Amino acid sequence: LDGLWDWDLDNPQNEWMSPKFWQTLGYDPAEKQHLSSEWQDIIFQEDLKIALVNFEKHCENPDYPYDQIVRYKHKNGGTVWIRCRGIAIRDANKKPIRMLGAHTDITALKQAEADIRRLSDEYEKVFNGTQDAMFLIRVAENNRFRFIRNNLSHQIKTKISLEQIRDKSPEELLGEELGRKVSENYQRCVDAGHAITYEEELDFGNDRKFWLTTLTPIVEDKRVAYIVGSAADITDRKRLELELVKNANYDELTGLPNRRFFFLKLEQVLLEHCRDRMQFALFFIDIDGFKNINDSYGHEIGDKLLISVAAQLKNA
Repeated sequence: LDGLWDWDLDNPQNEWMSPKFWQTLGYDPAEKQHLSSEWQDIIFQEDLKIALVNFEKHCENPDYPYDQIVRYKHKNGGTVWIRCRGIAIRDANKKPIRMLGAHTDITALKQAEADIRRLSDEYEKVFNGTQDAMFLIRVAENNRFRFIRNNLSHQIKTKISLEQIRDKSPEELLGEELGRKVSENYQRCVDAGHAITYEEELDFGNDRKFWLTTLTPIVEDKRVAYIVGSAADITDRKRLELELVKNANYDELTGLPNRRFFFLKLEQVLLEHCRDRMQFALFFIDIDGFKNINDSYGHEIGDKLLISVAAQLKNA
């Protein structure tokens, strides 16, 4: 305890406070008189009102606890948080005649609570302020995965609300096939014991997107207890990459592999067949009289002919 007190209710000005109480507030006990006015002058006045209301209720009803947290002004100007508890001593007629109580300094606890609130606020700002889709996963003992929460960016980009994702397994949220694929990646993170990054293609309600996902394991008691996921939407970039690959390897008019892609594939086939001592056939196909078609009917008709022939080749 950080102070004891004894209050004479028949003479309310008389109140004894133990030396420890004054020392907690930075005062020399010898400078203080045993008067209720001494502490009432340095308690926060709004907290004094709460204490007096509780005191009245406790005097009226012994079962109502006299127990509250109040703030005092330290001698150096700071604030000291005190838990003040007491009990009324009553006469034969159950009239309160004294109050006995104790003080406990909980300033460190209050500071810790304030730090936790500050860190929690900062975490929320970062978690919900980032443009990446973030999610938190709990890893059960049997390596079953359960979503805890997702941030605002994840909710907007996937159209999955916090209520929908909370405490769901990947299979329950995404269906058996896609959920199993996602769980396999989570298991890879658990097995690796360190962060992993990979690309994945996911379909959320007919909205197919590409993601660059990073999974970071959180280890507690020598096991992965949680996974923090962060995913960047790379759909536009991926589609551009696929378009560039297509443009580099396929003829724009016919959609057939172009000369560059042909020689790449030919080199690959040669290596494979030489290694396995196999034979293969190579066909050269020509369109008879194609120049005459261009000359007689124009290049637009010639292009349509090439498209038609290419379609027949692909179908065959």
